[in-house]
Amino acid sequence: MLMLKRTVTLIAIFALASASVIAQHRSITSDRNAARFVPTVGERLNYDVSWADFITAGELTLETKARRSVDGIDAFHVSAQAQSVGLVSAVALKVNDVYESFLNAATLMPFRAQKSTRHGKKQDQGSMRLDQQKRTAQLDDGRTIEIPADTYDIAGLLFAIRGLDLTIGRAREFNILDEGKLYKISVTPEAREKITTRAGTFETVRIATKSLSGGRDSNLYNLKMFLTTDARRLPVMITAEPSWGSVRVQLTSIAGATQK
Repeated sequence: MLMLKRTVTLIAIFALASASVIAQHRSITSDRNAARFVPTVGERLNYDVSWADFITAGELTLETKARRSVDGIDAFHVSAQAQSVGLVSAVALKVNDVYESFLNAATLMPFRAQKSTRHGKKQDQGSMRLDQQKRTAQLDDGRTIEIPADTYDIAGLLFAIRGLDLTIGRAREFNILDEGKLYKISVTPEAREKITTRAGTFETVRIATKSLSGGRDSNLYNLKMFLTTDARRLPVMITAEPSWGSVRVQLTSIAGATQK
């Protein structure tokens, strides 16, 4: 179940560092009637990540770097970077993971993705190309595999979740492709909450995330995400409760995002 700690940490860094599971599987549906979220070029969202008794164990940054032609496609270049800091980095584990995705500007679906990860002395790089029409993915090891309709890489997923229909109780399923394996999760808006972080006070919707693989990790470590209800759909807080200690990701600063 390699992907959970990864995704809990890419959206909640220290989990990413330890690596584990997000859910094994496939398939996604589209909300055709929901207001369409569009990335803002230049937007940079910075987060502090606390773990167990550490005040700050890591930092997470989500960024929309550019809109340009890539492989002849009008594309948004987005990224997610998670890194350990302070005592965790010095004593426990040095982590620096960067996931980048190129999203078709017309559909916001990824067609190309790449990553560079470092966990202690272990370093890894990878890339893949996704053909959403032919439903195939070409991996950097030369393999071509079949994928379900609307499959995401990790960075693309973080931006796709921001486009959710926030109707309370309306679940949506997402497919994720990572390291040549398909995973499937379900996300469900649960309730409205007002959340305060160093970046301000926000009206949000709390979203629950579950694995569709069943088993003991079916609740994805009780992972909760809090998205603002305005057009920016900012993820202002993420919480998780794995057995190795509670994780909390809180928005600390916003740059380049259109204000309300």
